[in-house]
Amino acid sequence: MKKKIILFFAFVWLIISLLIIRSTYAKYLSSIDSNANFAIDGWKILLNNQDIIQNSDFSQTLNLIFSENDYYDPDYIVPSAMGYFDLVIDSSNISLAFKYTITVSGTSVNDISDVKVAGYSYPGLQENITYLTSDQTSIVGSSASSVNSSTIRVYVTWNDDHDTETLNDIEDTAIAISNGKAVIEANIVFEQLTA
Repeated sequence: MKKKIILFFAFVWLIISLLIIRSTYAKYLSSIDSNANFAIDGWKILLNNQDIIQNSDFSQTLNLIFSENDYYDPDYIVPSAMGYFDLVIDSSNISLAFKYTITVSGTSVNDISDVKVAGYSYPGLQENITYLTSDQTSIVGSSASSVNSSTIRVYVTWNDDHDTETLNDIEDTAIAISNGKAVIEANIVFEQLTA
């Protein structure tokens, strides 16, 4: 019986010891919920005052401008004339850097295959024309996040060089008499720059 009492007290002492040890090494647990709030930058780029997301056709905003002179009417393209149209990129509504690729070419509805894109410049920044080579059809550039507006001036010319033109003077004249079309297609892709 003495053994049972000792076992009983030992068992009670073990329980008390475990409770004391447990309270000494108690785990503390706390919980709190939180939300991280941050602004999301939009993708709203305007090209010639048109939102590129809302409107994918900006043909009506491209106005081909020819310099006035005594030899031809500035409202018409003629052999050897050079004109231009401006692409104004307004990125004031975004705060990220992006890359643009402008691909320019004649189209299947272009009756005058000698009407070509000659080059480009950046008015106010680079006035000199960068001429495109015969195998180059794209203008690639980028805009920093701090730039609100950029203008790219694209130059168009009617090649009248007898060594490199595809149509001769008789064919040019026939197309003009039949109200032929001179069409330049421009495709512009904007892509966010990432690290």
